[in-house]
Amino acid sequence: MGSTNLNMRKMGNAMMEKFNKYWEEKNNVMVIATILDPRYKMRYIEWCFGKIFDTYQVGIEIEEVRGELEKLFEDYEMQHRERKAAQSKPSASSSLTTDRSCSLPSASCEFQSYLSSTEANPSKSELLIYLDETNVSLADKEFDLLNWWKVNSHRFPVVSRMAKKFLTVPATSVSSESTFSASGRTLDDYRSSLSPSTVEALICSSSWIRGAHDGSFTYVEQEDDVENISFPKSLVESN
Repeated sequence: MGSTNLNMRKMGNAMMEKFNKYWEEKNNVMVIATILDPRYKMRYIEWCFGKIFDTYQVGIEIEEVRGELEKLFEDYEMQHRERKAAQSKPSASSSLTTDRSCSLPSASCEFQSYLSSTEANPSKSELLIYLDETNVSLADKEFDLLNWWKVNSHRFPVVSRMAKKFLTVPATSVSSESTFSASGRTLDDYRSSLSPSTVEALICSSSWIRGAHDGSFTYVEQEDDVENISFPKSLVESN
């Protein structure tokens, strides 16, 4: 983009335009998954964004990620509270017994009840506690991410549920896009009348030919007067 060559500048501008098109609608799923890895957390995102964006844009991007993360945490925390409330709903008789056991003046009893109800609301959220803690060392080659969350789930019950949701195998559109690309190479303006069975045969044949180069094919010995034919291993093993 800063080249003195006009053609190179045009090419760079066109590439940057396409790049920006893909970054306009961001999906922060992978960003949040990275934050939920105790080796990286928000510090890694800040470092990466500092490499990609200018100083002004970094602040905007970080605030957007923080806002999305906090909103997500609030939703999970609400679900967690509702689940705990349903599990520990006191009966009428137990609450009556509690009221009778309070020998303090009424105002003191009310304050004691208030303290009990607010004990589960720490001044610092679970998410902030997790983010503020020191990162796990990247030098630990035996680190097991899922086991870390299993061990620390009692400390971070809400955040651990978020981790369970986001640290699964991410969905990808590569396979479907690759399929459409392959069909586009098979069907074009000059071969638009091929039957579905012919298209299927061409795509399968192309896949088999490519597979022959990576060792995923094997040879099946036929009769002496018949040429050897290569088949996919999956077909040979299934038979």
